[in-house]
Amino acid sequence: MPEYIKLQDVDKTELLEESKTFCMFPWTHLNATPTGDIYPCCSNDYSAPLGNARDMSLEQAINTDYMKELRLNMLAGKETKICDFCYNHEKASPHSFRKYSIDKFGNHFDDVIEKTHTDGTIDDFRMRYLDIRFSNICNFKCRSCGTEFSSQWAIEDRKTYNPDGPIIIHVDDSKGTVLEEIIDQVEHIDVAYFAGGEPMITDEHYVVLEELIRKGKTDTLLRYNTNASTVGYKKHDIFELWSHFDNIEVSCSIDSWGDRAELMRAGTNWGRVEENLKRFRNDDKIDFQINTVFSIMNYLTLPEFYDYMESQNIVSREHDWYHTLYLAVNPSYYCARALPKPLKDKAASAIKAKYNGRFCIDRITNSAVEFAAAEDTWDSVKDDFFHNTFRLDDIRGEDFFRTFPELQPLQDTYK
Repeated sequence: MPEYIKLQDVDKTELLEESKTFCMFPWTHLNATPTGDIYPCCSNDYSAPLGNARDMSLEQAINTDYMKELRLNMLAGKETKICDFCYNHEKASPHSFRKYSIDKFGNHFDDVIEKTHTDGTIDDFRMRYLDIRFSNICNFKCRSCGTEFSSQWAIEDRKTYNPDGPIIIHVDDSKGTVLEEIIDQVEHIDVAYFAGGEPMITDEHYVVLEELIRKGKTDTLLRYNTNASTVGYKKHDIFELWSHFDNIEVSCSIDSWGDRAELMRAGTNWGRVEENLKRFRNDDKIDFQINTVFSIMNYLTLPEFYDYMESQNIVSREHDWYHTLYLAVNPSYYCARALPKPLKDKAASAIKAKYNGRFCIDRITNSAVEFAAAEDTWDSVKDDFFHNTFRLDDIRGEDFFRTFPELQPLQDTYK
């Protein structure tokens, strides 16, 4: 007979309210990328998958030795390397995915602990948080992305240096078994998070929505990370489908505006994106926010970006309480820490002169300043920066430094 952890033997209050390592996701969630690689969640550097969906089921993945050890470490207050992203994020920001897991799924604590064996195995895996990236299908090719999450990148790479590379990458190599597992989990899902690729043009996204509606799970919170390029796909009108649900959060990946946005996220039609942003913003049913990838490309112009978004009534200082600034570390040559110190100091001064911590945008931009200042990496990444920047300029017919004139001092150092 298996031996279970006794609820009375763990300090629930300490784990949920005080622990720096405990997280609900290893009991309630698995993340899978389009390549099939499976992770405890998406907040990691994607370097150490615990398995692959083409070789194992999600039910098997949740009880690998890796996951059993992770759960036991969390209960014991021990750090695990794959969680470094959240540990580091919490040093620079009050928010983290780990804390989100507790806020959203802490109500399942008693249930999951009572089903946990002393060796870390869990019975009856119930996926409370859905985050499966079914494929890399996308209509953008963002400079900070790659083939794993963008079919447009894959097409471009095939034309240039990888003629035999796949264009469409699917989580289970198109066998459909992962989707079947998710359909079986629908009744348990509290939050369904759709990202990509681009979820608005992904077939599986609509299959899951229709199954949630069919099973009456319309109290499921729908969360999106979308590039805001489209609100319709094939026969589907996303607003009609959303009308069945009680709670919808739409986070739009917007890193800058106008020509800058179109270069950073190639495929962007800024006029159309801005129109969709306003439609999301003005829909009372949608909890709307902007998710900005903080990088070398937008650090110097963050104040101007937010000023523009406010001028268009897309961002509201008066009413908005939460936007996100993703402190990206990859690719390392576009990480904000790579900005040479004189430019980094200039950007920090502009932000500090503009913001003083009274509003959401102020808080996240000041966290960004701390993040960027933590390390100076320009000398170690500058060769990769120039190689990749000029390579994409050549392939795409773009001009990085004309679009970002404030970064001209970087080009002046190029030999």
